[in-house]
Amino acid sequence: MADILAPELAALIDKRAMVGISYFDINGDTLQQRMLAGTVVRVTAKDGITLRQQNEEEFTLPSSMASWFLAPAGNYKSSDGEIISNPDYLVTWDVHRCQDADKPEGEHQWWEWVANTTPPSVG
Repeated sequence: MADILAPELAALIDKRAMVGISYFDINGDTLQQRMLAGTVVRVTAKDGITLRQQNEEEFTLPSSMASWFLAPAGNYKSSDGEIISNPDYLVTWDVHRCQDADKPEGEHQWWEWVANTTPPSVG
């Protein structure tokens, strides 16, 4: 069966986004925060929204658009220092570790992605 996309997901192709991701441990303490910039290159309801960064690396977000907001005009800076002028969207996600840190090295960790549904503040 074909992966049927909502029109708003399909409309993301070729759009540029600044993505803020905050990672939290099982106790809710912040582990890391990242700002990524990329252009949407693939979208599927099952596999998510894939963006390609300027360095050609790709990253994939969940297919929910709950955290996608139109970006105010301006210059934005990614975690690696790249300046992005006038992206189409600002996107923020919180990623929570769902297993304790006592898992043996090399075993898969589980993470829950939670969309931030409040528009991000800029400035």
